[in-house]
This record gives sequence, C-alpha cells and structure tokens, in this order.
Amino acid sequence: MDLLNADTYLCPEDIQTITNWGESWTWLAGGTWLFSEPQPNLKVLVDIQQLGWDEIEVGEDYLIIGATCPLIKLLEYSYPEAWTAIAGLKNAVTALAASSKVVNVATVGGNICLALSVGTLAPVMVALAAIYEIWNLQGKSRQVVAQDFQISTKKTILQPGEILRRVLIPLPHLQWQVNYQRFSIAATDPALAIVVTAKNHQQVRCVIAASVAAPQLLEGEDMQVNLDEENFIEDARASASYRRHITEILIGRSLSALCKNS
Repeated sequence: MDLLNADTYLCPEDIQTITNWGESWTWLAGGTWLFSEPQPNLKVLVDIQQLGWDEIEVGEDYLIIGATCPLIKLLEYSYPEAWTAIAGLKNAVTALAASSKVVNVATVGGNICLALSVGTLAPVMVALAAIYEIWNLQGKSRQVVAQDFQISTKKTILQPGEILRRVLIPLPHLQWQVNYQRFSIAATDPALAIVVTAKNHQQVRCVIAASVAAPQLLEGEDMQVNLDEENFIEDARASASYRRHITEILIGRSLSALCKNS
C-alpha cells in the first residue's frame, strides 16, 4: 500500500546522522506491517536496512540477533544440536508461515517492536529471559529484559528516537526445553492465545500472550492463581472468559509436552 502522506525518506548508514526526531517519524525495517494499511500521521520514513544490523552471531555469553535480521534467517541458521530451545523459536516464526513473503521480509526487530498482542517472537524471548539492547540517536545504549519491554498492545518502553539494536539470548538458556502452543480459529487468523513454556533444572517459566495485551510471565507452582489475576482481552473475536479458558488448556498441553520430552 502506498503511504500517501509520507513525504520524506531517509536511509542513514549511521543513526547518529539523524539529529532530531518528530512525532510523525518512524523507523522502517521490513515494512510488512507498515505498508499493509494506511498510516495517515506518518510523514518521515527512516530506513534502517543499510545499518548492517541483520547478524546472527554466537558471542562469548549470548546468541546475538540483529534487529534487521529477517525471520527466515532464524529458520535457516545452523545451530548447535544442544540448543533445544531453538525449536520453540522456529515454531514462533513458522506461526507466520501462512505468508512466505512475510517470513522472508519481516524482521526480528520489527516483529518485537510492533508489539501486537498476537506477536509471535516476544513470548519466546520472554520465556528465554532474553535481553534487548536499545540505542538512541546519540549512540548511547541501554539494556532491558524482554519481560519489561512491551507494556501493552502496540506500546513499548521505547522513547522517541530510540531503536531496538539487537536481541541477546544467554547461551545456557538455549539448552532449555521450550514448547510453543498457539490457538486460532483458522490457521491464517491471528491467535486468540499463545503459550510458551521453558524448562530448566530449577524452574518452569510460562508465558501467555495473544489472550492478553502484552506477554505475561507466570512462575510458581500454582499458575491457576496467576491466571485469575490477569486481564484477558475482550473483543469481537472472543470473550475474555473464552480466551482465559483456551489459555488454560494451552498451558496444560505445553507443560505436558515438556514432561514427555524431559
């Protein structure tokens, strides 16, 4: 879709060349959502594809995933066999497989920063206790745990002019057992509920998404009590009580799958 109100296109090779930021500005990565519907308030596009942030690297302590890494690259990268958690990460990507064009073009950073309640990658990142590195226009960086990044539907902690630079997943966490569950009325429909569980030697981390505005981490033995405290989405597609019920079923299935694989 043409963005008829956009009148300026910038393609920096260094974000520090962007000296100001306006309310009508936006970062452009894959653009699969941005160009899918009208953006009447958008005037300036800042394309970040030339910044070279599409890496997947194994560092000393982390698996490092650049913000402009296309989702397809997460499926094609050669991971060590010991990294059992990668199965959950790949399942999150293939949840978008109804459109191969989206998977080939959409980026990791775009999927996370769009912060849709039905976002596929965020619940996995929360389950794995990933860390997000955020940059501002002055080149200064800060880090935040994935659990604290998204605060509601289409709302994150990013300040004007800030950008997600990369995702850091601690290497030991990649050996956790991870199970990804998703429910929608039809395969191509947005999810009504997503549940991701991650198990290590000490604990089980359970993340619910799609049925709530932002991914929520549930910990402890009595997850039923934690569910009672959540605010489930109520809209034309499903009631809050239905979403809660489906979420509870997915939690049971996910935990059962982890037990079978342990």
